[in-house]
Order: sequence, then structure tokens, then C-alpha cells
Amino acid sequence: MNKKIFKITGLLLVFVLGLSVLSFAQKSPKSKFDFPPLKKINIPKVKQIELTNGMKLFLVEDHDYPTIDMRAMFHTGSVYEPADKVGLASITGDVLRTGGTKHLSGDEIDKKLETMAASIETGIGTTSGYASVSMLKENLPEVLGIFADILRNPIFAEEKIELAKIQARSAIARRNDNVHAITGREFNKLIYGADSPYARRPEYATIDAIQQKDIVDFYKRFFAPNNMMIAIWGDFKTKDMVKKIKKAFAGWEKRELNIPPIPKVDYKFHFSVNYIEKTDVNQTNIMVGYIGGLMNNPDLPALNVMNKILSFERMFKNIRTDKGLAYSVWGNYGSNYNYPGVFTAGAQTKSGSTINAIELMLQEMKRMKEEMVTEEELQRAKDQFLNSFVFNFDSRGKIINRMLTYAFYGYPLDFAAQIKQGVEKVTREDVFRVAKKYLKPDQVQILVVGNQAEFDKPLSTLGKVNVIDISIPEPKVEAPEATTESLEKGEQFFLKTVEAMGGMEKISGLKNFVSSLVLTQVVGPNEMSFDAKMISEFPDKLKMIMKTPQGEMEIIVNGEKAIMKSPMGSMPFPENQRKSLLANSARDPLFIAKYLKDYQIQFLGNKKFNDKNAVDLLFSKGDNVFHIYFDAKTLLPMGSSYQETLPTGPATVEEFVDDFRDVAGVKVPFHSVGKANGKKQSEVVIKDFQFNKSLDAATFTIEK
Repeated sequence: MNKKIFKITGLLLVFVLGLSVLSFAQKSPKSKFDFPPLKKINIPKVKQIELTNGMKLFLVEDHDYPTIDMRAMFHTGSVYEPADKVGLASITGDVLRTGGTKHLSGDEIDKKLETMAASIETGIGTTSGYASVSMLKENLPEVLGIFADILRNPIFAEEKIELAKIQARSAIARRNDNVHAITGREFNKLIYGADSPYARRPEYATIDAIQQKDIVDFYKRFFAPNNMMIAIWGDFKTKDMVKKIKKAFAGWEKRELNIPPIPKVDYKFHFSVNYIEKTDVNQTNIMVGYIGGLMNNPDLPALNVMNKILSFERMFKNIRTDKGLAYSVWGNYGSNYNYPGVFTAGAQTKSGSTINAIELMLQEMKRMKEEMVTEEELQRAKDQFLNSFVFNFDSRGKIINRMLTYAFYGYPLDFAAQIKQGVEKVTREDVFRVAKKYLKPDQVQILVVGNQAEFDKPLSTLGKVNVIDISIPEPKVEAPEATTESLEKGEQFFLKTVEAMGGMEKISGLKNFVSSLVLTQVVGPNEMSFDAKMISEFPDKLKMIMKTPQGEMEIIVNGEKAIMKSPMGSMPFPENQRKSLLANSARDPLFIAKYLKDYQIQFLGNKKFNDKNAVDLLFSKGDNVFHIYFDAKTLLPMGSSYQETLPTGPATVEEFVDDFRDVAGVKVPFHSVGKANGKKQSEVVIKDFQFNKSLDAATFTIEK
């Protein structure tokens, strides 16, 4: 019975640690802002040198501080990874640094860099890879040697690959926790296509498919000196630095590269309405838009200004300030260096104003095409853009990094100054021209994430609705095929265990239970214990009150609804966790006995469980498939095992129960231990347990 308790707590602790405070809509000030003159973007003098091995250097001397920084870029990216091994590029980029070299392990590199207050980071994104270094001038010889060793001699240690894969699985398991992340991710899929390398995301299967050889091959394909640009800035003499770079990378020869062009984006404009259901939220996230463009589009300055006017002067003012319908409103004409970005306008609003907000967004897009903006709107938008734009260049490092990026993608080094000058020259006529050319309110794709039962109008008011499934594909649970004999034998054996636990008559009469307990949760290397109370009413109501270091926490599940209360307030409990809690309740032998007709039971014979002889029964209730192991002599449960997706990813969960005591004629385990992939996760000790208590009618009430 108590097996459900430690599972709830594991989910709760992760949930609590991720709580965030929502911002509520406020009226914005209507007073005019006077912006001071912009500071000039000072482009430093860059010395460009190409070495005989093809490595391109960008060197900038800066003697203000005794530090040196480096950033290298490589032509690679996730666009080149196989569709069945999505995640390969990212893991390669991570383990390039953490996996160590032929001369130093990753941990040894960490220690050496720590003693010098230096850092080396590597990674691979969509269309490029990078390696960055930061150090004190005095440590240049040793740090540069380590940096070159990482790029030239990585070994991609198996244990570091597995750690990176665990982190990737954890990200997959949590990817539906944040509504904003869901909205952005799924909108990209609408624009680029779900299978596009610009939108696809790792799955458990693609991560599991990645082997060390795949990582080594991916590295060898792209990492070569003639596929590398490196910017170096800081306290050095250029001539001396070039000598040191040549020495550090001596023997790393150029080689023939066969890097194909990045995939093209084939987008066709069309109108669509798309919906993702999130019943555990009371706000709606909205995105509307379509494909964007490239950074080298001559219209980009005017588009940037148009976007500021549309999103802030028009949408923000109308939807948020004047009508108070949204917590936030935003817009962005997305542009990338070498493949089209995404044009989006978005809003976060209460469920009851969803359709109204969307209609107003489309209305403002149409108005931009029909009415020329005012001179005041134009000037404010230009000031806003330019005043935020200069923060990209408020340090020497930012300027040089951006210049390296421009050179990497074939843009002029003064591209930033060109954008600034272009925006300064934008006129009302320019804004009107690009609005008419680029805004397509009748061909937008609309994505709505929320609870449509609470919308102000049916979503179909806008058009035919496409429902998007964001469920995470789970690893398949391997189970033997059921036979008539195994099913008959399974049910017969289970009925014997029911008698051992107290008998069908007593168990079928159970309505609820209340228990007090001490819960211990393992968090990393530490264990944390606290008192808790569990109230459960069959079949789908439960309440848990926990006295944690953060204060008293409360979870209430009532059928299809769930809520969590804490000192920070009340908020909906995540839907996937609600389902997981109820699935765990359905694995309790007493629950199974009460609702026996809902289960298929297979007899799988004698097995070892927790190093003891046990009888293995396989239970199935829909997609809830699990094993329960019984003591062959006492016929009492010893524990269970099943596949479960935890915050760290898929895991084999084992629950061990013992210390059975008689409670109203029913045997109840007063102690349990939970493990995931062989590691202890939690422990429960029951202090008091009672069946069929008189419960207050409001015990499981969930207020809106």
C-alpha cells in the first residue's frame, strides 16, 4: 500500500525545485521617454592571418587587463547528424571537452584549469561548433597546450558519453514541463517541418542509438585546422601569439573535407490553426507567424523597425495596456545567418481571453499593411531597437565574437555598423513598404497551448483545428506473449495471495486509508527526511501533506484534476505527474484485488528478487505493465518492478516492501525502499496506518 508514497515524493521534490513565480499584467507608463545619443560602436583593428595548415586567425591586442580569450568556430552542426541519432552533434560537442585526451582525463583537465582560474568550453549547435578559452596571460603556455590537446587528441571516454546521454534523457523527460518551451519548440516544427534538422529534437531512442564510434566518426568528419576560425584577444603581442599558436598545433595538418551545404528550407505559406492541450494551466500561450528570412536581406533594417512598431507600439499597447488581456505580448522577425529564421508574434493571456487576443493580434497585422505608421511611432521604435542593439557591443569580447561570427558565415566584419546605419535611415515609407510585402495575416500559422475548455470561444472559430500530440515516446516494455495457461495460472496464484493479505471480502470493503510516515528522499549524494501524511480514497483520490525544509507542501489529486499548494501559493500539478501518481496507485496489490476485472495477470514462474526466491506475476492494465514478486511461502508481496520515466529519463524502478503488520485484518507493509536503475531513491517508514476513516467532504476539493 505504501509503495505509492515514495514515488510521489520523488516527483514532488523535482517539481518544487523548478517552481517559478508568474508575472502579472501591469499598465505600462504612457509618458514619453527621451533616449540619450547612442555611443559609437568602436570596431577594433583585427589582424587576419591564415596558417599553412588552413587555420584562420583573427587577432586583437588589448593591453588593458592581463587576460587572454579565444573562441574557435567549426563548420559542423546538428544538421549533419543522422535522423535516427538526433543528439549526436550535441553529445560530441560536450564530450569533446569532458571526455579527456590521450594525455589527460577530463577530470584532470578540470583540476588543472581550476588551479589557474582558467576555463575551456566546447559545444556544437545547429550549423556550427565552438571552443572557447579564458585565461590569465601568465598561464598562456599551459592553457594553450591543453586547448590544442582537446581539439587534436580527444578520446571520448565511455563514462563521459554515458553521463552526457543521461543528461540528454533528463532534458527529454522534462521538455514538457515548461509551457513557453513547448510553444517555441512545436512552433518551429510547424514552420520547418517536424522532421527538419532545424526543428527535430532528440528522443530516448535516438540517444540510446548513439555509440562511441558514432561520436568519433562525427568528430573526425568535421574537426580539422582548415575547417577552423579562431579569434584571440587580450594582452599579447600578435607576432608572439602567432608563433605560440603554430607551436601548439604543429603537426595538425590540413586535410580534404567533404562538407555538403546545409539543408534547404522549403516553406509554403498557408493558414493553419494548431492546438496543444494543457489542462494543468490556467493561461494560454499563443504564437502566430510563418517563415522569416536571412540576416543579409537588404530589407532587414526596415523589418526590424516594423517589428518594433507591430509588437510594442501596436500589439502591446492594444492587447496588454489598453485592454489588459495579456500578461505579455511580443514579436520578432527572426533571421539567421545561413538559413531562414521564423517570424513570430506571441502572447500569454488568461484562458478566458484566448480567441479575443488572437483576433486582436491578426487585426494589428492587417492594420500595419493598411495604415502608414506615425512619425512618433517610427522614432520610438528606432530608438528602442538601437538602444537595445548597442548592448551587443558593450564589451571588447562581444564585439570580437560577433565579428568572428560574421566572418564565419561570410558577412562583412562591419555588418553591425551597417545594420545600425540602416535602421537610422528607415523612413515611414520603408516601414509601410515592408509591411505590405512581408506581413501575411491571412497566411499565418497559429499555435495555441492551453486548456480549451476555458477559452472564451471555441478555437474552431478561427478555422479547422489540428491537434498536436506532444507525448514523449517511451521505450517499449518487453513482455512475453500471454497464453491461456499463463493467464489462468496467474489469476489463480494472485487469488491465493489475496487470501494471505486478508481475504477478498475484507479488501473489497476498503474505501480509503490514512497514514502518517517518515519519508527519506535521496538527492544526489545526500538523504533528506521529513514527516508526511497520506490520505487516499479508492480509486482516484489522494492527498499528501509534507513538512519539508521549504515549508508545508500539499498535493491533491481528484480524478482528472490535481493541484499543488506550497508557501508560494497554489498552482496546477503537472498532468504527466498526475497520471504517474494514479498509475502508481494502480500497482498496489490491494488496489488490484479491489478492481481485479480490470487487470490481465500472467504467471511467469520463479525468479530471484532482491536476492531471494520469489514468484513473478506480470500485471497489465492498459499501458500500465509491471511485475509484482511474491514470497513463495508466505504469499505476501516482496515488491515490484516496472519501467518508468523519471526526471532523469527512462529507468527500471524497483520497490521493496517488508515489515508487514495487521491493520483491521489486512496485511500492510510498514517499510519500503525505492530504487531506480539499481540506485536508492527513497525510503518510507509508516508510523500509523488506518483504513476506512471518516473523511471531511472537502478533503479532496480542488478550487479553480
